[in-house]
Amino acid sequence: MREQMGFKNLVVKDGLEMRGLTNLYAPGHGNPAGRAAVDAVKAGNDVVLLPSDLDGAFHGLVDAVKKGEIPQSRIDASVKRILELKASLGLHKARLVDLEQAPYLVSKQEDMQFAQQVADDAVTLVRDNGKTLPLPKLRPFVTESETQAPQKPAPQVVAIIVTDSVHGSWGRAFENALKARRPDASVFYVDNNLAAPLTPLILQSVKDASSVVVAAYAAPTAGKQIMVEGKLVNSVSLEPATGALLAQVLDLAAAKTTVVAMGSPYLAMDFGSIQTYICTYSNAPSSELSAVKVLFGEIQPRGKLPVTLPGVAPRGTSLPGVAVSSGGNGNR
Repeated sequence: MREQMGFKNLVVKDGLEMRGLTNLYAPGHGNPAGRAAVDAVKAGNDVVLLPSDLDGAFHGLVDAVKKGEIPQSRIDASVKRILELKASLGLHKARLVDLEQAPYLVSKQEDMQFAQQVADDAVTLVRDNGKTLPLPKLRPFVTESETQAPQKPAPQVVAIIVTDSVHGSWGRAFENALKARRPDASVFYVDNNLAAPLTPLILQSVKDASSVVVAAYAAPTAGKQIMVEGKLVNSVSLEPATGALLAQVLDLAAAKTTVVAMGSPYLAMDFGSIQTYICTYSNAPSSELSAVKVLFGEIQPRGKLPVTLPGVAPRGTSLPGVAVSSGGNGNR
């Protein structure tokens, strides 16, 4: 970033507590948190976030500087960039902010429009079996000539929203956007507590449906680690019951099911039978709307997969969607 792209500003590491990183360091060869912090700084990061062992990370960096593994000048350069960024925001003059004003400062129309454009551009179609997209909208009206001909019933759409808690806000914007286009869609919210009890009803609905959408909110959450069969599962995996439900849905109807990863793109690595797969890399309301727009062919997916998903797709994957015209909202 600095040498080839000429980037001059602050580089911040993602959460160091993720087991995908700490598992790289074998036990008995130094504190894993300390070694991860040292490697992160050596890789060019100015700030390291959420080490699993704060004391270990701190002392690991101090020891690395004392041994000459990391030059003192390297630390000084990072400190300078941090201080320059704080100064650019006026934090050297006023360290406190009015939290009540924050929603207004980040909700300006031009900012929201920009956020929506970023979300639209990020959506990536990773897999497409050519059978599910775009979803058909309901016709808002029929012409006089059409009323004289027998009408085909609207294809039934079932949406399953998988979240950590059905009482949270995840999925609400997705449902609103979906229902604006398909008021007749059946929407199920499931979390780890409700997945098993709702499985029979959901599977029957999936069996009867023409199209199925699973919006899986598998977002990285600091400190979220799940014990499965005596092992800690990655924090971005689905929990056991919701994972089992998704597996059953795919076993029953993979060909007509679109899975939308509202967060981590790695979800598909646990479900190799996914045939149509969309990634948003975010669970923000703007990303929820973007996902629905891609589902209905209102925008083309333009994102590129930023990582390799072993057994699923290589880095850079970017499949074209099937866009429909503004008037093409009839039933297929």
